[in-house]
Amino acid sequence: MGDWLTNMDASIIVLTKNAGEGWERLLQRLFSQNFNGDYEVIVIDSGSSDGTVTTAQRFPVRLVQIPTHEFHHGRTRNLGAGLARGSILVYITQDALPLRDDWLQKLTANFADPSVAMVCGRQVPWENTKPPEKFFHLYNFPDFKIRITSHDPDYYHDNLFISDVNSALRKEVWQQSRFSDKVVVAEDKELAKRLLDAGWTIIYDPEAAVYHAHDLTLRSVFDRYVLFGIALAQGAGGLPRSRNWVAHRLGYIFQEIKFVLSTGRWWYWLPYSIAYELSKLCGIACGWLSSLLRKWLTRRTM
Repeated sequence: MGDWLTNMDASIIVLTKNAGEGWERLLQRLFSQNFNGDYEVIVIDSGSSDGTVTTAQRFPVRLVQIPTHEFHHGRTRNLGAGLARGSILVYITQDALPLRDDWLQKLTANFADPSVAMVCGRQVPWENTKPPEKFFHLYNFPDFKIRITSHDPDYYHDNLFISDVNSALRKEVWQQSRFSDKVVVAEDKELAKRLLDAGWTIIYDPEAAVYHAHDLTLRSVFDRYVLFGIALAQGAGGLPRSRNWVAHRLGYIFQEIKFVLSTGRWWYWLPYSIAYELSKLCGIACGWLSSLLRKWLTRRTM
């Protein structure tokens, strides 16, 4: 690290609602970071009914509470950015955990390059993560660094690692672009597309790693991907697609089957993984089609 960060500060922004038993451990890790500068932690809670707020108050956070109905992935992140005093906005979700105490330093070091607008870190699945979810993270979050511009010849798995589960953004860039207040989810990918189109660079840095994965039921998987389908219809799917995207999709299926077979309980996890992937596909299709249908009905009734 050079001297460029000596007097620079960062703002870590965490959105919470019923953060659960891992919340205190996350706060401890955030406040133990070895960072070459000053940083703050902003917590925006949207109606927790457990001990999330009480736990946060035991740490020197800047706590903001909003009603549940006011939460929106893009708008609430914009709220946090507007409150931030740091020149770098760092986003991490309540269910993630930095692997090490140099996470913040690794994530922000990439801004020494003035062409970099956004940095995304690696997501390492928890040890007890279900095989299809674990494979998703192992496949899409590699252990090597990637530099992304709008005119790259190819894209690693369609840049699915662009995620504000674990990311950083120049505040001056946010002031110009902001997160969309229209897309229901995938606000990170929608913003990334606009940044690339504007000529900025995005970095994926595996050294800035967090533990993160979801433990969802098949119904929850379906519901989650319905939102992604709606977001696609709203224009959140504009990130550059790999020239070899068909090969990537087929490769993903083959590698996932291979991974599941290696778990030792393939007779259980293989059918589950098939149901898991079908739940994702059906959710995306239903969300996308329902959004298009609503638009069509709106035009017909105008």
